[in-house]
Amino acid sequence: MFPRLKLSDRITWAVLVWIFFNLLWLKFLEAFIPLGVGTAIATLGAVAFILFAPRPDGKNGEEEESEAPKTEGGTDRG
Repeated sequence: MFPRLKLSDRITWAVLVWIFFNLLWLKFLEAFIPLGVGTAIATLGAVAFILFAPRPDGKNGEEEESEAPKTEGGTDRG
């Protein structure tokens, strides 16, 4: 359902959806339920999205976390 996203993409989308969710909560539900409840729900949803959204499969050369070049000999010397 979702495209495969890198960690930075998942964080960006989680923050955008978190803000949008809270704005909708303020507009439609804040008169009935406090904003703190909506913020807690949005935060849990954002964390779940970051943790469980599909990651790149690595078959097409995409690396998610470390993109540092490897040196010859197997050691990093700086």
